[in-house]
Amino acid sequence: MNSPIKSKIKGFSLLELTIVVIVLTVLMTFAVPSMYRSYLEKAGTKTALEIQNIQDAARSYYLQKGSWPNSINTPPGDLESGGFLPTSWNALNPFNNIYTINSTPSFLTVSTNVSDGSQNIIASKLPLSHTSGVTVTSTIEVPGAPASPVYVVTGSIGDGGTIPLPQGYTDAQCQWMIASSQAETYDSSGKGGCESDQYIEDHINNRVVSAYTYGDCRRPYVSNLVNYMGICLNA
Repeated sequence: MNSPIKSKIKGFSLLELTIVVIVLTVLMTFAVPSMYRSYLEKAGTKTALEIQNIQDAARSYYLQKGSWPNSINTPPGDLESGGFLPTSWNALNPFNNIYTINSTPSFLTVSTNVSDGSQNIIASKLPLSHTSGVTVTSTIEVPGAPASPVYVVTGSIGDGGTIPLPQGYTDAQCQWMIASSQAETYDSSGKGGCESDQYIEDHINNRVVSAYTYGDCRRPYVSNLVNYMGICLNA
């Protein structure tokens, strides 16, 4: 009688599987943030281009009609039905949020909500733009109007971030001020050994912001965000 053939295939041991899982976890830890940052860069650049397309269409509308459009794609007086934007144009940004426009006799603004982390990417590519939370707003003036001599930009940024320079301005034309976005970072109940003199210290150097918790009791939930304001002179 023939003896049964024994399989020589050896399975992975628990230790080997554990090592593989650890290696994959480490690789994903570094890969995922990089992939997400790349996504924000590409989506942010596309959002800025689409805002510029809306602004260019609004300028053309103004030159032809003598006033700003009422909306992007809601007749009457909109850009799309008037032929200033193609009817096939998608009115949603890459983050799946709508674009909106508002105007005064002298200015038109385009606003949209974006994913957190892309605001400054988009604002840095647009003229007269600012951020508020996850909302990016860009303003244009009446075609042919002289440039405003003073431009104020505001927003918030985290530790290590670089405040975007408004398009058309140089560092020499702008002055920046920053302030902590939260006054205290300690547990006011006194639990956990935290002292009552915790605060965020912030500095700015060449538009690069440093914001860190002062003291011995650092909290992981503290965002270390600062608010900034820039005053730029077009002189």
